[in-house]
Amino acid sequence: MLGLCRRVGGSLGKRRFFPECCSKTRRIQQLGYCNQQESVQDVIASIIKESKVHNSINNNRTSKIPNTAVGINEERIKTERNGDIPSAYSPTDIASDLEIETAEPVKSESKLKNSSPSHSARKILKALGNLTDEEAETLAFIKSVKIFQPLTSELEENGEKFREFVEGLKVRNLPSVTKIISATQTDYQKYLLEQWKLKMIEKLGLQGFEEYQKETFAKGHKLHSAIQQRLSEEKADIPPNIEGYWRSLQPVIPAIEHVFSLEDHVQHPHLHYRGIFDCLAIYSSMMKDQGVGCPCVIDWKTSSKPKPTLRDTYDYPLQMVAYLGALNQSDYLIEKGIPPVNSAALIVVYENGDPAHIHFLDAAKCQTYWRKWLDKLHQYWLLRGNEAS
Repeated sequence: MLGLCRRVGGSLGKRRFFPECCSKTRRIQQLGYCNQQESVQDVIASIIKESKVHNSINNNRTSKIPNTAVGINEERIKTERNGDIPSAYSPTDIASDLEIETAEPVKSESKLKNSSPSHSARKILKALGNLTDEEAETLAFIKSVKIFQPLTSELEENGEKFREFVEGLKVRNLPSVTKIISATQTDYQKYLLEQWKLKMIEKLGLQGFEEYQKETFAKGHKLHSAIQQRLSEEKADIPPNIEGYWRSLQPVIPAIEHVFSLEDHVQHPHLHYRGIFDCLAIYSSMMKDQGVGCPCVIDWKTSSKPKPTLRDTYDYPLQMVAYLGALNQSDYLIEKGIPPVNSAALIVVYENGDPAHIHFLDAAKCQTYWRKWLDKLHQYWLLRGNEAS
């Protein structure tokens, strides 16, 4: 994807990012922020509009739903933003863990080709247009940070400028990984989430939906507590409502040979985000043929339906490489005497007790997802800077 600060002809004196003959849609495509998921939004919007016209009953029902019902519990979001809820229980995770069930994307080639840029793409284009050359170069620093290697001397000066940029925004707390992912969702992802919420409220009622959310948070908390107890060689307390998840997890536990850290905070010193990873341990399952294990960031995720491929796991791999990059760039590993970590394991456990799916991310896969994570991080700070200006 082209960096946001790339200019035509390499000119530093003239603030122009694309040829003037390019159409607005073409510019956004060149930026890389307009993919097929985003481009179907106008099609979806027209379908929703027609549906409202022909179904006044559903429209009235939807219009009566309070904002507090459609959104994740406001108090919980406020708490998460203040850093009190671990990333494992964040609103973003809940949306994914509850299995968003909506219609498939509209597939109409003619409409896709003629669709206009999405709202999120237009916001990014507007933010881009408000950048000075110096600001663009400052934000371009984000894309140059490696997941495993330390900053080069050439980049240290740019890193200092980026730190000053972040401080100039006067943010209370550094954003969490889950907050960044949530803030950079595409229009399509937001649409799916809203439709899922409306569907659940229609099925369970407003009070039932809120109780469903609370129960899901409670289950996640209990499961993580039980895993911590088990990996700390304590007797695990397994309540009846997480027994299925616990059975699903059992084939994985023997592969975790040595635990370095559990549920710990980490902060990226150069990219200025924070997060809480579930586990840092020696994981041997993927290297049993060699008879050795490897230090690995491990994350536990719950699900009610199978996720056999990484493609099924939404933005979870982005969360994991974000933690991995922060661990490697900070002093965390050195201070705790932990060897370098260049892999991650996403463990998806199932409510019905089916064996967990283990998605192992080696160094090459981590590099791939790291680039995608930097794209989101770039978007986030671009939009935050535009809001502050």
